[in-house]
Amino acid sequence: MAESPCKWRAACRCDSILRDSLDGRCAPFTVRKPDLEMPTTSIHGTPDYAELDALGLDPSEVIYFSSNINPYGPPASVVEAVQDEISRSFLARYPDSRSQRLREKIGAYHGLPPDAVLVGNGTADLIWLLAHAYGFQRHAAILSPTFSEYADGVIMAGGHPIRLPLPGWHRIRRRSYAPGGTTLAQTRQALETSSPWLVFICNPNNPSGEYLSPGEMRYLWEGAPNALWVIDEAYAEFTEDPWSAAQWVMGGRNGNLDRARGPGCVVLRSMTKDFALGGLRLGYLLAAPSIVERLQQMQPPWSVNGVAQLAGLVALDEMDWREETTTRLRRDLRDLQDGLRACGYAPLPTTVSYFLLPVGDAKSIRDRLVVERLFVRDCTSFGLPEHIRIAVRPPDENARLLEAMAQIDHLPTRQPDSRVNNNH
Repeated sequence: MAESPCKWRAACRCDSILRDSLDGRCAPFTVRKPDLEMPTTSIHGTPDYAELDALGLDPSEVIYFSSNINPYGPPASVVEAVQDEISRSFLARYPDSRSQRLREKIGAYHGLPPDAVLVGNGTADLIWLLAHAYGFQRHAAILSPTFSEYADGVIMAGGHPIRLPLPGWHRIRRRSYAPGGTTLAQTRQALETSSPWLVFICNPNNPSGEYLSPGEMRYLWEGAPNALWVIDEAYAEFTEDPWSAAQWVMGGRNGNLDRARGPGCVVLRSMTKDFALGGLRLGYLLAAPSIVERLQQMQPPWSVNGVAQLAGLVALDEMDWREETTTRLRRDLRDLQDGLRACGYAPLPTTVSYFLLPVGDAKSIRDRLVVERLFVRDCTSFGLPEHIRIAVRPPDENARLLEAMAQIDHLPTRQPDSRVNNNH
């Protein structure tokens, strides 16, 4: 495997020094522009503090239907544990650079050894680590429309993203998508044709909420059996019947892709979403120990702070709380979608606590709702300029959104495809 001249394999690497052969003197050093796609300006559903400042709004004054986190969290026990532990000495003390206690507890929860777990500063941190470790000068298939950090991480690692349509979606322009058109077999054929070294798939998908079953995931995997599959399960626990590819990680290959080809799997999990720890940033991955070891060599030290590690340890004892609140969210989801239908909208089906809503002009609708201090996700950056994404909130806040949406007289003309896979 070709190695980059720098540890991080940055896409901005230097290629050559051009010399002036006319008079034998060295010309000024020139860096050749890389023939690489550049990453997008990251747009997420989290608060944009510069935008809030420009609007004269405090973050606490806004309702964020744009952010896919559990609105009933964090658990009270997590807040109390952090409050009890915070002291001058705690804040002055460096955290465990390997998050060992948290790795042990996560491993026990998934039935895996601690050396099959890597904790990160949110899953975005781990996505970029994976891209830098395995994506340099390689092709990475990204099943789309989906989370932008997969492609951005690959690009900045010097790799080449290949965007393939997810089952149930088809490409209508270079980076724009519409519901319908692509079958599971066609996605598998596209994987076979592209022959990627990495595959990124979000399951359940963000922003659309489809959820592939284990059998469907295995079927797609056979289209690229020699790739390292990165399965992002950040939203799995919001589904009614979650499953995890964690059961496959120990059967994967050695972390060195040149020496051992064959099926390999990395699972990403976010504690930011289901336990509402967005302000702390906490996620982890599950993989064969050889893959974890390779990633640890590239991960900056102390990347997970002590407060986040403490919160994670306490949150793992709150599985009953998570089940109770996600069950409540599914009821809230049904009520909100029913209310939108009564207003003449046609929300797309979903398996999670967020969904897509066709609105004709996503940016215009978002701007109109911002005036009401209601933030939804404009999905133009996903390649879905006619859709907004709405994350369910508690009933009183959902009622405010319904009231605002009922005042909007422009309704979408496109009707959603009814496909959603809930057979798992």
